[in-house]
Amino acid sequence: MLTHPEELEAFRSLTPRTIDGFQREIRFLGCGDTALWGYLTLSLLRDEAGIPRQVIGVLQDITTRKEAEQVKDEFISVVGHELRTPLTSIRGSLGLLEGGVFGELPEEAANMLALAVINTDRLVRLINDILDIERMDAGRVELELAPIKASELVNSAMQIIQMTVTQAELTLTTEVDDDLTVAVDADRIVQVLVNLLGNAVKFSPHHSTITVTATAEHGCARFAVTDTGRGIPVDQLGTIFERFRQVDASDAREKGGSGLGLAIARNIVEHHDGQMGVESKVGQGSTFYFMLPLLNDRVTIQGDQRDAA
Repeated sequence: MLTHPEELEAFRSLTPRTIDGFQREIRFLGCGDTALWGYLTLSLLRDEAGIPRQVIGVLQDITTRKEAEQVKDEFISVVGHELRTPLTSIRGSLGLLEGGVFGELPEEAANMLALAVINTDRLVRLINDILDIERMDAGRVELELAPIKASELVNSAMQIIQMTVTQAELTLTTEVDDDLTVAVDADRIVQVLVNLLGNAVKFSPHHSTITVTATAEHGCARFAVTDTGRGIPVDQLGTIFERFRQVDASDAREKGGSGLGLAIARNIVEHHDGQMGVESKVGQGSTFYFMLPLLNDRVTIQGDQRDAA
C-alpha cells in the first residue's frame, strides 16, 4: 500500500536464488506529493536441510539523505554552468597571450602563463566531469545507439590518444575480434576507452606496452586495457570506481585528473546494460575491462529506455 507503484516490479521478480543479499533504495508514498525513501536489505534464512524458510528485511529511512543529495546535485549543476562560461573566456584570453598575439613574453612571464593555461584546462575538465556525473545521476543521459564494430570503437579511441602515447614513449598494441558488433552510443564508448587508455598512459613506465583487446566472452563483447604499471593494492580494488578516488593522494597533483573519470566511465557502461571491472597486481600492472551486450542480444533502444533481449 505504501510502496511506490514503479518499485513493485523489483519485488515480483524476486526468487529464493536472488532474494538473499537483495539491496535497493525504495520509494514510498508519503502524504500529498511528498516522497519517502528507504534502503532495504533482505536476507534469506534456511533450515538445516537447506530449504528456504524465512526472509529477514531491514529497512533504513534515508529520506533526509536523499533530500540532501537533491540539494547538492542542484547546487553542483548551477555552479558548474555558471563557472563554465567565464572559464571559457579566460581560457581563450590565455590562449591568445600564449600564441604571442601581443608579442613575445619574457621567459618568466611565459612560464607563469603556461602554468595558468594548464590549471585552467584542468579546472574546465573538472567542471565538465562534474556536470557529466550530475546528468547521469539525474537520468538525463540520452543514448543514440547504433550498430558498430568493436574495431571501429578501438581505432577511434587510439587516434585520440596516440599523440599522448607517443609523447610518453609508450607502445600501443591491439588484439581485436573483427567480427564483434555492438549496439552502442559510439561517442560515449569511445569516451570510456579514452579514459581507460589515459589512465594506463599516466601509470605506465617509459618504453612499456599498453594493450587494448576486444573479444567475445560469455555472450558479451569484452573490451580491456592492460598496462604494466605499478598496479592497485587489493584493499583499494573495491573503491577504485568511487568518485574523487585516487589510489595515491599525490596522484591528483602529480598525474592530473579529477578522480571522476572511472566513475563516469562505469556509469556510461552501466547505461549500456554493461558491467565494468578491474584486475590488478601490485608491481605487475592492471587490466580495466568492461562487458557490453552483443548486437544480437539487444533490441532497439530509444533514448534512455533500455531493454535487454
